[in-house]
Amino acid sequence: MPQDKPVELTLDLRRHCIETAIRRRYDQALDAYFKQEDARPRLEKDIELLLEALETLDFPALRGTHRPLAGKTEAHVTLSRDLHGQLSIHIDGHILPDLPQR
Repeated sequence: MPQDKPVELTLDLRRHCIETAIRRRYDQALDAYFKQEDARPRLEKDIELLLEALETLDFPALRGTHRPLAGKTEAHVTLSRDLHGQLSIHIDGHILPDLPQR
């Protein structure tokens, strides 16, 4: 699904793995959606991105293949969707090729 502009979210993996970080971010965005009416357009895009990641990514494979995604890291990790609707994960600015799907 093409987007107007890319969506990019920074994930905090200092204490949790990528799956937990995405799940928590999703829960926070959903909660904010119902409390912050003026932020809904942005939150809708965030929620769609996070939900797609939760439903499609193979988290055990990601954690096993890319150590920073297992958590307890200071690495800069982002989840994004480009203008063509493609999900991507970046670790310290480097895109992960071929994200494993469930």
